[in-house]
Amino acid sequence: MYDGIMAETIRITGAGGDEIGAYFARPLGPGPYPGVVVIHHMPGWDEATKEIARRFATHGYSAICPNLF
Repeated sequence: MYDGIMAETIRITGAGGDEIGAYFARPLGPGPYPGVVVIHHMPGWDEATKEIARRFATHGYSAICPNLF
C-alpha cells in the first residue's frame, strides 16, 4: 500500500474539442501504474466517489473519474 498519493481535478479534451472535468488520483513515485476508471452515480461527482479514486491510488493504481453529468 502507498502512503503518498497525488489527487487533483484535471480537464480532458474529447471529441470535437469538448472539455470535461475529471478527478485523477495516483501514487507518488516513478510508476508505471495500472489504471482504473471510476464511474460516478447520478447526479455526478461527490466526496464518496472521489474517495474511491483516492483508495485505488493508495493501492497502487492510477484512477480517473470523469465528470459525466
